[in-house]
Amino acid sequence: MSDDSGQVSIEVGLLLHQVYTLATHRLNDALRPMDLASRHVTVMFLIRDGVQTQRDLVARLNTDKTGMVRVIDDLERLGYVTRTPSTLDRRVTILALTSDGEDALRTAQQHTKRVSAELFHAVSPHELGTLKSILERTLAPMGE
Repeated sequence: MSDDSGQVSIEVGLLLHQVYTLATHRLNDALRPMDLASRHVTVMFLIRDGVQTQRDLVARLNTDKTGMVRVIDDLERLGYVTRTPSTLDRRVTILALTSDGEDALRTAQQHTKRVSAELFHAVSPHELGTLKSILERTLAPMGE
């Protein structure tokens, strides 16, 4: 009897990538009228949840600094995020959502819920919870 776990894990990885790609495209389509994309909303959620610096966002999202600067610039231009110099370290700016940013995030969250409901319509809440648990356990040893 052969061990197919390696093949199955590759297939799972490909399926995860396909689901992510589909979800991102659908969410970006829904957010386009707001002049936002999923990367903007992800950053807004993290700022809302307490991430305060671009450095922390870069580390949390495992992305490049230049791309993060562009995302923050976009959000600042839209009036959704402010940058305030840190009183502890002049090289650091503290990010915060504005009230318009909080409103936009609530609207974006409605879009994310709708896209999620469409995407996972054939998955029960219990199965979705199990999937979430599996993915969290998979990431835990990697420090995510």
